[in-house]
Formats: sequence, structure tokens, C-alpha cells
Amino acid sequence: MITIENDQFSAEINRLGAELTTLTRKADGRQYIWNDTEGKYWGRHAPILFPSIGKSNNDQYTLAGDKFGMKQHGFARDYEFSSVTKEGTNSVTLTQHANGETEASYPFAYALSVTYTLTASGLEVSYTVANGDDKPMPFALGSHPGFALSQPLENYTVTVNGAKTPLTKFGIGPVPFRNGAVEPFTEAKGNTVPLSHELLDDGLIIINAPEATSATLAANDGSYSVELSLQDFPYLTLWSPEHKNAPFVCVEPFNGLPDQAADAPTDWFKKAGNTTLAANASATFGYTATLN
Repeated sequence: MITIENDQFSAEINRLGAELTTLTRKADGRQYIWNDTEGKYWGRHAPILFPSIGKSNNDQYTLAGDKFGMKQHGFARDYEFSSVTKEGTNSVTLTQHANGETEASYPFAYALSVTYTLTASGLEVSYTVANGDDKPMPFALGSHPGFALSQPLENYTVTVNGAKTPLTKFGIGPVPFRNGAVEPFTEAKGNTVPLSHELLDDGLIIINAPEATSATLAANDGSYSVELSLQDFPYLTLWSPEHKNAPFVCVEPFNGLPDQAADAPTDWFKKAGNTTLAANASATFGYTATLN
């Protein structure tokens, strides 16, 4: 594990997947990131989703008519980030490069870098995707942090700040695919979503909010909040394991979308939500987590 810290917070990052595994407030030991110590719910913490978000039709996709296999949420989370550069005690950058295995399912000379920087108010996360090829490269990128809860889920809300109201969400069906619709988020109250296991037991919810500036997960009694900036992420996903009453919730900034359900693989150059990088170009996406 790689450890970074400042006066207020400490964090641990696993080189496997560059996954944030702990984020701790020093003053009282509060742990913000989910850790399944009992092995009952979800063994991950905050995986990075690249170059795909969600499950692909037939576990495949196409490029110019050629088919390639792709696992759910891509493969970046399952490979080590071999290059690590620490910048003082409070910041680290990890980089993953294409290899023979990744090129079999994603034929690009990509590099994916993530920088974690602790601040006085929380954590800054920055992702840079680089296309080292002489051809365009399509991809999706998502962050999938699970936030540990000390109270029942029903005691929390998520507020989508700056979003147009009434909120809308992508139709899901069959889970975890999109059904092609964008529909009213009728359970929301204005731009605030009262959380409950009943709400999430039917599967993930993807909020369509390209205008949103941030999202705030907060306890109703004011004892806890996490605000995630969203300027680089037009979609926000809410998830907790279905029918498990798990003591955590994932609040996930997405730049990309799952497949729309179909009988055939999706063309990634035409897939809704995907970014296409020009040859030898790069793009950077980031968000800030403000912790209270």
C-alpha cells in the first residue's frame, strides 16, 4: 500500500488498480471509504472504471466492425499501476500502461494516470488518459467510491447541486443495462434524493445531470457530509448491493455510460457517453471530495 498524509487526513492507495482503500480523518479516526472487513457485501473500495463503464452486450464491443471482449467496468481496476511518483507526503501519481493482455481486448497504446492529493478539506483526484497511438481512441472513465455509513441508509440524502430540476435518470433494464430512455426521477425532491435500500434494491440509478456542479452525500442530522465536484462528470450513479442492507453507498462520478441493452455488441465510436481521443492526444478529468 502507498500512504499519503497531511495534518488533517491520511489515505492508502493500492497499486493494484490505483484503488483508494482508506481515507481517514485524523482528528477522530472517521473512515470515509468502505472496507468490507466481514466479507459480506462488496470487496472493493473505490475502483477506477476504464476503458468501459458497466457491462457490455455479450461482453463484447466493436471497433470498425471488429469485435473485442470487454469485462464489466473495463480492466484498469485489475492491473497494477506500475509507475508511482510521490510529490511530498500528501500527493502521489500512479500510471498504468497498455500491455499485451490489455491490447488483446483494447488495441490501443493507452496510459492512464491518477493523482491523489490530500488537502486541508479533503481529497483531490485527477485522471489523465493519454492515447499513444496514431488512431482515435474511444473510452469511458468512472470513479466508483463506496462511502462507509455509521447510520442506516435512510438517514442520508444525496443533493445534486446546480442540476436542472426535476431531476432525470436513465432508464435501466435489464439491470445493469440502459433501456434507451431518460425518465423523471420521481423519488427525488427537487434536487435532493432521499436514500433508502428500497430505492436502490432494483439496481443502480444513473442521474443525468450535465449541468451539476457537485453532489453532496449528507446525514440528515448534520453529522456527516461528502461533497464531490462534478464539472468533468456529466452523470452521477448511486448504488448499494441489492437486497443486502449494506452499511455503505456508492456515489459515482461518471464520464461515460453503460451499454444500452441490445442483441449485438456496441460500436464504441458511436456509444452514448464515450469520449474519443485524437491520435497522440490526452484528456484530464478530476474531482474534489470535501469532507465533513
